[in-house]
Amino acid sequence: MNRKLLLPIVVIAAGLGIAVMLTLNPNEVANTPRERVPPAISVGYPQPLETPLIIHSQGTLEPAHRINLSPEVSGRVIEMSDHFQRGGAFQKGEILVKLDDEDAKLSVNRTRAQFEQAKISLEITQREFERTTDLYQKKLVSLQAFEQAQLNLSRTQAQEMEARTAAQQAQLQLERTLIRAPFTGRVEQEFIDVGQFVNRGEKLAELLALSYYEVRLPIARDQLTYLDLPFSARGIIPLGERPKVSLIGEFAGREWIRHAELIRTEALIDQATRQVYGVARLPVELDHPETLLPLGLFVRAEIEGSMPAGAYRLPRSSLANDNRILVVDADNRLWMKETEILRLEHDDVVVRGGIDETSLVATRGVRTIVDGMHVNPIVEN
Repeated sequence: MNRKLLLPIVVIAAGLGIAVMLTLNPNEVANTPRERVPPAISVGYPQPLETPLIIHSQGTLEPAHRINLSPEVSGRVIEMSDHFQRGGAFQKGEILVKLDDEDAKLSVNRTRAQFEQAKISLEITQREFERTTDLYQKKLVSLQAFEQAQLNLSRTQAQEMEARTAAQQAQLQLERTLIRAPFTGRVEQEFIDVGQFVNRGEKLAELLALSYYEVRLPIARDQLTYLDLPFSARGIIPLGERPKVSLIGEFAGREWIRHAELIRTEALIDQATRQVYGVARLPVELDHPETLLPLGLFVRAEIEGSMPAGAYRLPRSSLANDNRILVVDADNRLWMKETEILRLEHDDVVVRGGIDETSLVATRGVRTIVDGMHVNPIVEN
C-alpha cells in the first residue's frame, strides 16, 4: 500500500479511538465552590512610650561670656602675668597686669594727710561748739555766737567727709593699677606688652569665661511641642523644668559625650530659618578634663522632651493611607483606624488614640485593603 495513503488513515483511526475513550470515561466536575484563603499579614502589639521624646539639633560650643579687658586708670605697664598670653588660663581675682603705681601712691599719701588734718580740725571745732553751747545755755554768749559755732561745726564736718572720700578714692585708684581677672577664664588675644603706656578704657585683651560653655541650638517650631516649655518673654526656663541635653562631638579621633541642660529659649522666631533657638549650658571645671571640650567644636545635641500620656511607638511601615493604622479584631477582620500622629521618626511613628496595648496592629503595609476583610494575622516576635 502506498505510504502516503496509509498515514492519513492512521491519524484518523487514532482520533476516533481517543474520542471513544473520552465518551466512555467522562470527567466529573465538582459543584463545590473553591474555598477562599485569607491573606496573611504580619501584626504586632503596640509598645507604650516609656522614654521621653528626643529632639535632635546641632550647634557650636561657645564661651558663655567674652569681654574686652580694659584698665580703669592710665599708666605704664610694668609687669604681666605668665598667664597673660594667648591661650593662657587664669583664675578669678588673679593679677594679670600691673601698672606703674608711683603717682597713685603719692596721691594716697597726700589725701591721707589732708584727711588727718580734717579730722583734727573737726575735733577742735567739735570742742568749740560744745563749749559755746554750754555758755549759751548759761546766758553768757549771744545767740549769734552760738549759731556761728554751729555753722563752723557743720562746715568742718563737710570738709572732713570730703577729705575722707578723697583718701578712699586715691586708695581705689592705687588698687586699680593692679588689673585682676574678673572671672575664671582664658586669654583669647592680648594687645599690650611690658613698657607700653595705656590709657583708661584702652583694650588690653580679649578674655573668655570658662566657668561654663553654651551652645545655641536651632529647634523647629513643631518640635517645641515635645519640650512642653512655658512661654516667657524673657526666655528663661525655671529651675526644675530645664530639659536635659546630651552633647556629642568628635575630637582627636574620639567621640565625646557631655551632659548639659537647656537654660533658655530665644523668645522670637528667626526670620531666615523660621526656627526658634534654645541655649544649652555645659558646666566646666578646669581641674577636671572630663568636663572639658574644645571651644568651637561642632556638636550634635539630643534634647530630652516630654513623654505624652497614652502614646505608643509603632513601626513606620504600619501606617496605611491617609496616615491611618490597620487593626485586626478578635474575628480576624482588618479595620482602618483613625489615630493622632504625634511624631514621625526614621523607622518608627509615635501615635495616640485608636489603639491600646492589646490591639493587633499590622506592622507591614497591605497592598489591597477592604475595611472588614478577613485576614490571617501572624504575630511577629
